[in-house]
Amino acid sequence: MEAGGLKLYPYQSYEVYGLSRNPFEQLASEGISDVESIHVYQEIDMRLQMIISEVIGNKSSIAMSIVGPLGMGKTQRLKTIAKAIEENRGKAIYVKVDTNDILKLTRDIFYALKPPKSRTNIFLENLSRKLGFIDRLEKMLSSRDEYKSRDIAELLTEQMGKYPYCALLLDELENMQTASEREKIQFFEMLRHFISNMPQGCIVAFACVPEAYDEYTKIFPAFFMRLHYEFKLRPMSIDEAYELVKKRLNRVRIKDTDDPLYPFTEEAVKLIHELGKGNPRQILRLLHYVLSEAAKHKFDPIDDYVVTTILEEPKSLEEYLTRIPKEYKDLVEAIVYEFNGGPVSYIQIAKVVKRPGIQVYDQLNELIRLGFLVGDPKGNYKVPEYVRKFLEESEEAEEGEE
Repeated sequence: MEAGGLKLYPYQSYEVYGLSRNPFEQLASEGISDVESIHVYQEIDMRLQMIISEVIGNKSSIAMSIVGPLGMGKTQRLKTIAKAIEENRGKAIYVKVDTNDILKLTRDIFYALKPPKSRTNIFLENLSRKLGFIDRLEKMLSSRDEYKSRDIAELLTEQMGKYPYCALLLDELENMQTASEREKIQFFEMLRHFISNMPQGCIVAFACVPEAYDEYTKIFPAFFMRLHYEFKLRPMSIDEAYELVKKRLNRVRIKDTDDPLYPFTEEAVKLIHELGKGNPRQILRLLHYVLSEAAKHKFDPIDDYVVTTILEEPKSLEEYLTRIPKEYKDLVEAIVYEFNGGPVSYIQIAKVVKRPGIQVYDQLNELIRLGFLVGDPKGNYKVPEYVRKFLEESEEAEEGEE
């Protein structure tokens, strides 16, 4: 239906399914206030509860890694540890690694220990610097040559030992992968010394994707031998996917139903679970998109046929672009319009969209996992073949007009 050259879509309302809104919009459960009510517990959650109880109850000190692809729930597990430590009057340092600079990363860790500065504190700190009192930590973080792994670790142990319980939690450690080998060794050596002399009641945990984790273990095996636990996240089972759908839907129901999966059928959830390869974030993305599109057309119920119809290959470039998650749309539009579909490197794309290279790299790889982009052996990115055909057809049409 067209009006004044604008394409009109059917009005979207979830009330047709007895829902107040789309419950799959928030992909990261750590951003939800009552996360416990919707979290699907797996074996790792039970093990983490046992570890936390051991630390709180017996003042034990434990170091661990949590390894899994993007979207598997690593961040949420780290946040669970942080919450438990803080609820017991402890200090949890959570750092999302957003750099390959070990000086900045180490500074971020120590800054998380400092209380907010008052004007008086800032004045005294500036005065001490003017009088020549050089902060020991700042000197060691002034350059990579001054970086003393053992001394920094001892300072960290001293500071964190002031609390009854503490936790050092490093998320997305794969973002250090592009640092030089020397710098990675310096940083892991610092962590190794810290783990060797952890205060009582301390948890050290870091999250990482498998590819980077494997590389790190080869570079510095002595550090990884110090870990007490290594958790490798597995994909969701189909039963866990059913539980995920039921819990999310239950939060937004405004009408009672006998079927906790409604408006989805079991077959629809099975298909989405299969397409998402058991990855919780990808499953949530698919559920969000399918429910959104089904509500526009009032498909009821949402069965496997409806899912197939909604998720089939786009029929135009416009339809392809409308399916891209909004937080990634500028990246795909840059590839399509600035680089004619690619192949193109993440650095070239980062320059066009004016965003950090590491962030763009991660999001492009997420788009590959979602099937919106394709990678090549040289590490470049391009649109799938069916999108390439849309671009070629558009070029031919323009040439014909000339």
